[in-house]
Amino acid sequence: MTVRAAGFYYDIKDFINDNGITSVGALGGFGTLGSNCLYNIDHFKLYGVELEAAIHLGERFRATATYIYQEYDADKTGFEDDYSYYLPALLPKHKIKLLARYNVWSDGWLQLSSRYVGDRDTQRGEELDDYITVDVGFEQGFKYDGQEYMAKLFCSNVTGTNYEEISGYEMPKYVWGFQLGMKF
Repeated sequence: MTVRAAGFYYDIKDFINDNGITSVGALGGFGTLGSNCLYNIDHFKLYGVELEAAIHLGERFRATATYIYQEYDADKTGFEDDYSYYLPALLPKHKIKLLARYNVWSDGWLQLSSRYVGDRDTQRGEELDDYITVDVGFEQGFKYDGQEYMAKLFCSNVTGTNYEEISGYEMPKYVWGFQLGMKF
């Protein structure tokens, strides 16, 4: 078992908050004068801790759990209440990630992961709810003609959770995928 702890602290002067996702220009047109899609936050601080524990039980089972706590301080600009995309308010205070991998057979891994994101403020006094997503997948490694390959089949958000990472933008219920990779 391994345990890791890390602290982080960012102290940024002249942080540019990009509100481009709500501008006409972001859709291929031209923004208008006074749209204030980009504006400066004189002073922005982001700080927190990350705790992680990983365990290997034999050759077949591996699991990792991570907890992140983050907080911010930002100078007021006057634009905080006018737009739906104010980066400091989009950051949740609490996040948890869980990952478990089981080696079913040679180079074949079944994977289950989950992510919790805590509630967070948005603009105009709204709040985004916390959410939990669960992903499942299978990865198979193999060699062909002396080259290493990987094939992966997965489903993200297998529980069909309704959630928004950014206010007003619903995330898909299910994302199915197939991936092929090659090591050089």
